[in-house]
Amino acid sequence: MMPGGARIRRKFRHLPVVENGEVIAILDITKCLYDAISRMEKAAEQGSAIAAAVEGSDRQRGSNAS
Repeated sequence: MMPGGARIRRKFRHLPVVENGEVIAILDITKCLYDAISRMEKAAEQGSAIAAAVEGSDRQRGSNAS
């Protein structure tokens, strides 16, 4: 198997998924990249929402202590 960088330099963008010696699917590297970026963006949005909730909770506790 070729290292990842060599596949990209040689423009191999699709990889066969083989099971028991038979090709069962084709993996599109570009689609995998976009899917990974999408998941990271969703995780960042969730993290921002959690941070905002914690920040709001901290502010509320601060005003209740006064």
